[in-house]
Amino acid sequence: MNTGKQFFTALEGLRGIAAIMVMFLHTGGTLGPMPANISYLAVDLFFLLSGVVLAHSYEKPLITGQISPAGFLLQRIIRLYPLYLLSLPIGVFSFALQNGLDYSTLAGLLLKAILFIPSTNLESLFPLNGPTWSLFFELWAGMLFSVLLIRLSLRSLLAIALGTAGMTMYGALAGGNLDIGHQPSYFIFGFSRVLFSFSLGICLYRLYDIQRPTTADNGNRIGLLLCGCLISITGISARAFFGFPYFDFFICLVVFPAIVWIGMHTRQTGLVELLFRWLGRLSYPIYILHAPIFSVLQTLRQMGFDLPASPAAGMAVVIAIFIAAGIVTIRFDEPVRKKLQKMVAPSRISVVPSVGNAGTN
Repeated sequence: MNTGKQFFTALEGLRGIAAIMVMFLHTGGTLGPMPANISYLAVDLFFLLSGVVLAHSYEKPLITGQISPAGFLLQRIIRLYPLYLLSLPIGVFSFALQNGLDYSTLAGLLLKAILFIPSTNLESLFPLNGPTWSLFFELWAGMLFSVLLIRLSLRSLLAIALGTAGMTMYGALAGGNLDIGHQPSYFIFGFSRVLFSFSLGICLYRLYDIQRPTTADNGNRIGLLLCGCLISITGISARAFFGFPYFDFFICLVVFPAIVWIGMHTRQTGLVELLFRWLGRLSYPIYILHAPIFSVLQTLRQMGFDLPASPAAGMAVVIAIFIAAGIVTIRFDEPVRKKLQKMVAPSRISVVPSVGNAGTN
């Protein structure tokens, strides 16, 4: 099985930057007053990257029978669950602070969270950890990938991408932008939103696999430039194009695929490669842990606790999250996943590259 050890490091860097931009979107006033931006589109980049990485790592093994759809799903669960389960106690604590100690409610929410069952009757699909919504849809897309999408032609995949883009546009026109799918009222559009970018990602890898082009010599500069472009794009004010979702779709349909395509044709070396690999390594821990932490801080502030809300104090929290992400990655997530891999496949261990939403692959 393709382990992805020689995979595109530029995409690792992009994934890390995307996770950081999502984290800043969810600071909840910890960094002081910050205007909303379109970093919600980073989730669509996660879906796109997931399509590329899963096609790279699993399409051929699934087609040839080296791994079954059930085995693939097990690999995805091993990749996502350890850190996700680690985040839930923080989410339970935050929810209890906001809503009181109703043990039956908390137990029900915790059980649904563990089973990845969305709460369509509440304000958030996953109230214990809001960003979980993207993991739910990414798992769904992955299951569809393992049983159906791998068997479709490039033309059929492109047709699915464009068709689901149209469905998502319908919801975005009602919502004002592409920031839909995580709300219970727009739940159905989460399926079309993930399938739109996920299918495009598979198409990108299929095209790359056919061409097998040489990599650019100046990959370090190009990779850093792509990350700078991503920061600039996701930093655009959300108010600038609210009510005009066509801009969001242009980003997801043209700009993000172009950035990923260019990144796939580069190779980084030295310190830039090390930086990108660490960004990729920390992207999922940052993505899955930041929201409950910020939620606790925001709730404590609303309860009257005198917590500082300034850029300096907020950056201290952000740095703390980076440090925590590194610690749990090295001391918890990677060792636990390695042990689980040995348990399910003691004679042949395949480490899945990490992506995202959602922040993961």
